[in-house]
Amino acid sequence: MNSTNIEEKKAIGEDLIPRWNFLPSVDLYMDQVIAYVNSELGDFFNRLGCQPLTKSMVNNYVKAKIVAPPVNKKYDRISMAMIIVVYLLKTCFSTEEVRLLLRMGMDLPDHATTYNRFCEAVENALYSVFSGHIHVDEVAESGRERRYLMDNFALAFACKAYVQKTFISITE
Repeated sequence: MNSTNIEEKKAIGEDLIPRWNFLPSVDLYMDQVIAYVNSELGDFFNRLGCQPLTKSMVNNYVKAKIVAPPVNKKYDRISMAMIIVVYLLKTCFSTEEVRLLLRMGMDLPDHATTYNRFCEAVENALYSVFSGHIHVDEVAESGRERRYLMDNFALAFACKAYVQKTFISITE
């Protein structure tokens, strides 16, 4: 394994995407949401050439009814999780595709578990793609088809991220 692969593995550590319990427990204003997401995801996504999260992106997510509108100009933990998920998926998928996936995910009973599984799926997919070992988990469980769909959405994100990073490396 060369040093580039080791560096990529370090960059794709377990903390790439904050888990539910690490999302702010207090409601945040728009500027705070933007600062939080960009500070948590910024370094890795900047290296991929992804645009930082902006106010207009969040406003578009709300306008498209993918993310709930703020209450008293503040976003709660569920909205924060949704913003992060939409921000990741919008790099690869249309607004309607994202809306459909999230609608399916939000039908599951536990938002925290669903969000954490999505984070794990994205990180596992990134690790698989960047390490050269692609693997989609075949766990037999309730909601297996939805889990498989989520894993494939995450894998598509990781593949697109890898291609973007490769193009950036070539053009530098």
